Amino acid sequence: MFETDRKIYCSQMREGNVMGNSGIIDLLQDTSDLHLMNHPVLAPFFRETGSVMFLTNRQVDIVRRPGYGEQVHTKTWTYELNRMYGFRNTIILGEKGDICVRSIAGGAFMDLKNGRPMRVSADLIAQVKVYDKLDMEYLPRKIAIPRGVPAVSCQVPIRRSDIDMNDHVNNARYLDITDELFDECRNAKRLRVEYKMPAKRGDIVFADRYDTDSGCVVVLRDEGGKVYCTVEYTL
Repeated sequence: MFETDRKIYCSQMREGNVMGNSGIIDLLQDTSDLHLMNHPVLAPFFRETGSVMFLTNRQVDIVRRPGYGEQVHTKTWTYELNRMYGFRNTIILGEKGDICVRSIAGGAFMDLKNGRPMRVSADLIAQVKVYDKLDMEYLPRKIAIPRGVPAVSCQVPIRRSDIDMNDHVNNARYLDITDELFDECRNAKRLRVEYKMPAKRGDIVFADRYDTDSGCVVVLRDEGGKVYCTVEYTL
């Protein structure tokens, strides 16, 4: 288990004076990354093999959005790990100890040299401590794309500021893109994201929004229809 403390400031706040979706994802992502980079078993393995954990899916249940200046405490832990995939819970606690955000994230071991998934040894997995799953609703990792014609479609160029240290779109930046297509994005109580193919600088992303009874689904794809990322908003 790994824990961090920080205050929420203007960088995480958005329109309507609420913490933005990508700000929440940034906090979850930073805590998870710090956990992996300081892990006594996995950190040396990543350095020696030139590998990473590549995010495949995320579910974020928002009980309430922390306010400006609020001190928050974030905890993350692995609850399942096998030779190809790992799954973790991360929670954000408010300054009174209440749970603001519950989340699930899944990732795959990835070889950075060839950009392909990799299978690690059973001995390595046996050395990693896992903890109990958080008590929350666990929805499927895959997001169904609604049938029919999108309510909104547009093209989005990938900017330099969208790119992370692995030379593709940072997982939180996909939310910055999809939030633009949904006026009620800051009222979402649940976010689900399925990451399928990394978008890179210079790509033109085709964005399609499908409205649902509880919110919407936004699909980011290339011109040929291959999906980069799918985001589901639930109000």
